[in-house]
Amino acid sequence: MTSHPPQPAPAWIAPSRRLLRAGMRILGALNPTYAANLMNRLWFSAPRTKPRAADQAVLDGGERLHFNVHGRKVVAWAWGNDGPTVILLHGWGGHAGQMQAFVAPLLDAGFRVIAFDAPAHGASAASRLGKRRVTFFEFADALQIVVSGESSVAGIIAHSGGCTALALAMRAGWTPPANIVFVAPFVHPAASIEGFAQAIGANKRVVAEFSKGVERWLGHPWSYLDITTLEPAHKQQRLLVIHDVEDKEVPLAHARTLTASWPAAQLMVTRGLGHRRVLRDSAVVQEVLRFFADGPLTVFAATPEYLPRDSRSGLDQAYEAFVSHGFAVSARR
Repeated sequence: MTSHPPQPAPAWIAPSRRLLRAGMRILGALNPTYAANLMNRLWFSAPRTKPRAADQAVLDGGERLHFNVHGRKVVAWAWGNDGPTVILLHGWGGHAGQMQAFVAPLLDAGFRVIAFDAPAHGASAASRLGKRRVTFFEFADALQIVVSGESSVAGIIAHSGGCTALALAMRAGWTPPANIVFVAPFVHPAASIEGFAQAIGANKRVVAEFSKGVERWLGHPWSYLDITTLEPAHKQQRLLVIHDVEDKEVPLAHARTLTASWPAAQLMVTRGLGHRRVLRDSAVVQEVLRFFADGPLTVFAATPEYLPRDSRSGLDQAYEAFVSHGFAVSARR
């Protein structure tokens, strides 16, 4: 596993949850394997958040679309019918409405815009993992399916964990558009494990079992989720990275290491916008528009025949068995 400085606990695990921490400490001492299983459930359970009134108003002004991802409904919105498409992809625990500030400016610039709620997020149905459980692999599959319906895609704007998902889609063989914008990218997921463990009261043995169990389940090391470890062939697109100095969920160091690893990358650093307000800042929106205006005229041609609807079915089945039997089954293999 690639070593990175430990990062803060995710915002959806409130530090004040003393009962959870106390229970996890007791469980970790008595049965580390079961505690690791619980940590797995918590880690892969995304909070469902609702759009603000202003965000919902923009979504209501778009054409509502539905896609089938692993047999479950994914909801999307489209604005405009002419011009190449720009895809908007929210992050973990987010929703399409958080990206609404980009919609009108992109339309005015001549683009068609598509935004969607990832599985187990927003208005979309639960993923095949059930309830709020989901992985970035399912984000990635949803992205590919949504894009497959577009005749041409000029760019994509992804936020936080959406950036992680886009990188996973690239690893799976998907060719992204020529212009990519990453806002507050979640570059090193493994770096958040320690902070997450501290927030829920998991001890080192529980963390070790959790980390190894996830790798067995996913079939990849944690470094596979690290955007910087993409092969050079996957880093040919133009990349604009935007990150705020005061982001308390994903430190600026993520953006700096990513930019350093990507040949055609630019970094815009903001201050005072945090992890989500950066998505609504007018200067950020204008910089993104400038980036697209300066990009190549060629666009990515979608390939409708490629629909990864069942590409993660094996993972889904493995997860169900994994949760049903706990880490002990995997540990004995």
